[in-house]
Amino acid sequence: MARIRMIKPEFWDDEKLSQISRDARLTFVGMWNNADDYAVVKGHPAWLKNNIFPYDDLKLLEFQKWLLELENIGVIIAFCHNGEKFYYIKNFLKHQT
Repeated sequence: MARIRMIKPEFWDDEKLSQISRDARLTFVGMWNNADDYAVVKGHPAWLKNNIFPYDDLKLLEFQKWLLELENIGVIIAFCHNGEKFYYIKNFLKHQT
């Protein structure tokens, strides 16, 4: 279930985020809504894509590219648990309640 999350004004000034595409930034915000209170979100790309962009005709490979952009700048960390992929959102707990 999606949750209410805040976007602080500093988000738009973040130099790391300025290095990635606009769509990757929007994906990042969408991941916040789908993350639990411990900054963890299910990492199955098709599940994420369908939860963040349910009405968009979007190729899975394009969406996966945005996830990789986020991983490459270090704002999300992929990990596996019991054979299932997840993402940990760094600094999430500092900004979300």
